[in-house]
Amino acid sequence: MVLSVVDAMFCVRRVATVKPGARMADEQVPRRPIGWWLKEADKRLDAAFDRRLESRGVDRRAWQMLASLASRPMTRSELADSLASFDARAVLDDVVVGLQERNWVEQSAELLRLTEEGEHEHAALVPLVNDVRQLVASALLPDEYGTLARLLQQLVAALDAPYSTVPLSQ
Repeated sequence: MVLSVVDAMFCVRRVATVKPGARMADEQVPRRPIGWWLKEADKRLDAAFDRRLESRGVDRRAWQMLASLASRPMTRSELADSLASFDARAVLDDVVVGLQERNWVEQSAELLRLTEEGEHEHAALVPLVNDVRQLVASALLPDEYGTLARLLQQLVAALDAPYSTVPLSQ
């Protein structure tokens, strides 16, 4: 089966339930728009992180904040900006408050930073997060992972372009 460029963009040829390295015949693959696959992958990625991190009482957003602050102290605004694609600022602010209540994050001189307890928690979460990352990496062949990342980067860049550069339908 030969796909046009438009068909290829809007129909992913692989299902998440396929074992790593296995392929489905074209007639077995449900046709869905690329947006569905992107949302479904993100939803399942969140769920995988939540399942793996639940034993520590944190979710993916808390992990992302701890990881961000482990790299360097940040203002609330910088932290919110760095995670803006994941959640609204109000949701992120609630996560910060929760981390502060657990004494994992403190604020001084307008900078948020990990406490000693927060550094220990971050270190305890790293192997759990690596388990999820390994699960994601194992779902694709090594060259496919890089290809997928490059294709998604191209898609994001193309969709960020001004509408004036997109050809209008006749």
